[in-house]
Amino acid sequence: MKFLVRHFEGSLWLLAVVCPILAAMTNQRAWLLPLALIWLLAICVVVPLPFWRAWRRLATVGNKTQYAAWVGFETVCVVGLIVVVVYSAVSR
Repeated sequence: MKFLVRHFEGSLWLLAVVCPILAAMTNQRAWLLPLALIWLLAICVVVPLPFWRAWRRLATVGNKTQYAAWVGFETVCVVGLIVVVVYSAVSR
């Protein structure tokens, strides 16, 4: 089962990288919406996945305070980056 999950995650990363490239290369507007939806779905699954795993690992690490501080800092930075990107895209 871990084999399938790992390859599924890798496929989602590939889609997250390839969809914008394909959208830039296409000259048919009909392909833009499906590519955007696939990209959005892949990003919504792939970006939070490492943070979810890191927070689940908190119970097993030895230095819980430092680990929680670091993972919390990473999570806040990524959420802040997402907010800035969405705000800059919507405000135009």
